[in-house]
Amino acid sequence: MPYEEFLKDNLIKEEKPDFKQIAYQLKRSQKDLKTAEANMSIDLTWAFAIAYHAMMRSGKALIYSKGYLPTAKRSHKTIVELTKLILGNEYESIVARFSRMRRRRHDFIYESKNHITPHEAKSSIDTAKKLIEEIFILVKKENPEKDLF
Repeated sequence: MPYEEFLKDNLIKEEKPDFKQIAYQLKRSQKDLKTAEANMSIDLTWAFAIAYHAMMRSGKALIYSKGYLPTAKRSHKTIVELTKLILGNEYESIVARFSRMRRRRHDFIYESKNHITPHEAKSSIDTAKKLIEEIFILVKKENPEKDLF
């Protein structure tokens, strides 16, 4: 099982999927994207951080759909790593961008670096859209409660 190391290291825990909650998180990630877009003219760094957060929500929903939830220990990194594991090599470039965004967002939140260019902010939103769309499609296929989407 590919999740063994994550379980052993207490980075995730088993949790029966609640597809109503998963659907809510995915829909909320789409709203977060709209918020990120609206913030482009106000604060590029926050727009970037919000796009990243939308990716985190959808990544967490993806993991939850598989019957796991991240623990508090290294949760952001764990979500990125498991998103990569679940989606596979086909989405490697999108998940690599997700990982870079995680580090850049960390600099902003914990070191107050305002360092995002207009191109980076726009690119982060575009990347988030792609990732969220793919996760939405995948989770919808696996969801036994189709009417939630």
